Amino acid sequence: MEEGEFLSELPPEEKTRLAYIEGREDLFRTRVLEFEQEEGNILGKEATNIVVESRDPGGANALVPVLELLQKQKDVKIKAITDGRAQEIFQKNFKTKDITPEDNILRAAELIGSPDLALIGISDESGIEMFVSATFPEVPSVLVEDYYSASSGYLQRLKDGKLPYPKKICVIDEGAKDILIRKFPDLEGRVEVTGQPKFDKIAIEDTEKIEKEVKRKLGLTAKDKLVSFMSTTIDGVEKIKEIASAIQKTGSEFYFAFKRHPRDNISYAEYKKIFEDAGIKIIDTEEFTVDEIGAASDVVLTTWSTVGIDAIYRRKPVANIVDFRYPVPEGYDFPLAPVKLQASAGVDHIEQLTEILPQLLDKKSSTNAQLLKNIEKHYKLDGKSAERVVNIINQFTIKSEDER
Repeated sequence: MEEGEFLSELPPEEKTRLAYIEGREDLFRTRVLEFEQEEGNILGKEATNIVVESRDPGGANALVPVLELLQKQKDVKIKAITDGRAQEIFQKNFKTKDITPEDNILRAAELIGSPDLALIGISDESGIEMFVSATFPEVPSVLVEDYYSASSGYLQRLKDGKLPYPKKICVIDEGAKDILIRKFPDLEGRVEVTGQPKFDKIAIEDTEKIEKEVKRKLGLTAKDKLVSFMSTTIDGVEKIKEIASAIQKTGSEFYFAFKRHPRDNISYAEYKKIFEDAGIKIIDTEEFTVDEIGAASDVVLTTWSTVGIDAIYRRKPVANIVDFRYPVPEGYDFPLAPVKLQASAGVDHIEQLTEILPQLLDKKSSTNAQLLKNIEKHYKLDGKSAERVVNIINQFTIKSEDER
């Protein structure tokens, strides 16, 4: 498919690429950001031009450590096509200049010029990643998958549109690699196990110190148990109500924290009331980050969010709640890889939480002992995932003496 054919088939809202989310046009219009160079890093004539794409916060968080390393390399020029929470994450972590065309985002191609590589931070929504793939089909791309199966939809769209696959796809572990190769056998040889760069920070994190400090600020003692639930955008009010009911029936003594997904349109206050009405001792943790609450938690509950993997790397008991009476994301491989590996507890029906949660709260339970054994076996952490991704990128961007 030629670039013009692809663009002509897009609906009007895709053509203008104005991806408004949550009604915040000022925050969520698709933008082109130019990353400012670190002091002393002066670009030469042979600078490598990298275009980055990300919309989803999971994808952006996976790319941040990679981009930090790339910025430390000489002669690397980075521009990003981004919107949604990914845009906020980039602007928070880097000095950027907004160079978005005023009239039409499709003119972004003129501003980006001729990139040497496209770095894709995959999201669970179609949009700008396809714009990048269709606009620069001849440019090698490296995809960083932030979660199991997250790139399946994008890869299928490339296949359907007869657009080139990424040269390399960086995934969390062998389980993630197996999932992709089963769905796309022709990708064997392109999928590389690098680890997910976001998790590198946990390798140097003093989790125990953070737990003590956060609990102190929350007014909890070292003996107090904290259970957190990390939601996703499609969990919905009815599902949360049933989860609250199941948690309340455990009769266990613990405090509860709820963290809503950054792109959730439902307010925290509405969710908080659901748990309060169920008689659960929910405490306000809005001033704390997801990482801080994750480190402070004795048990982490989630559906399929990457925070469940964060918790596993922190050696916290996790329950993944995937009840098919409620919506689940397309393209995901169920049961989830951590559940298959018995590194997290799988909850197939929300009512099972009533029985499973007390087992997870008991550090001496056989359930916890088995989870920890499998975590240690399958989820090793060396803090070098971002470095491995950058090494792959450099295979396609560092020019030989002859090329120079």
